[in-house]
Amino acid sequence: MIALSRRRPGSINLFAVVFLAAALVAFLDGMRDLPAFQNYMGQNVPDIVWTRDAAIVMLSARLSIALIPIAMVWLSAVRFARWMVTGLSLVKLLNLPEGHRFITGGGAGEPLVGAAWWAAMLLSLVAVALLFTPASNRWFAEKGEVGPAVFE
Repeated sequence: MIALSRRRPGSINLFAVVFLAAALVAFLDGMRDLPAFQNYMGQNVPDIVWTRDAAIVMLSARLSIALIPIAMVWLSAVRFARWMVTGLSLVKLLNLPEGHRFITGGGAGEPLVGAAWWAAMLLSLVAVALLFTPASNRWFAEKGEVGPAVFE
């Protein structure tokens, strides 16, 4: 783990903020309308009975899971985390047509998800871009190491 007192590049700090914001947007959107989230999950995972408690647990788990790559990047400069976040965001992009169908209701009535879905998608893509800036590349290359001439 890199010392908390160690200065991080602005792009790494911004990544942590933006990625956390994307996770919070999705979490708060689900919590705002739990019955709609239960309906959404029931359509995607019909084998589980999506009670109110199950929906809250799922939303909390998704938020907690989003904190893992933030910690891996911000605390430890783990290169794998950069590629993991990139890969997961690419999977989200591949699911974009399905997300659009959910948003527009697919011509079958009410939309299943709304603007928060788009906001979380956009924020996660911005977070990925921040992981590939020159300052971020140096952060991952150095892993936050202190030069031999620097003493704490």
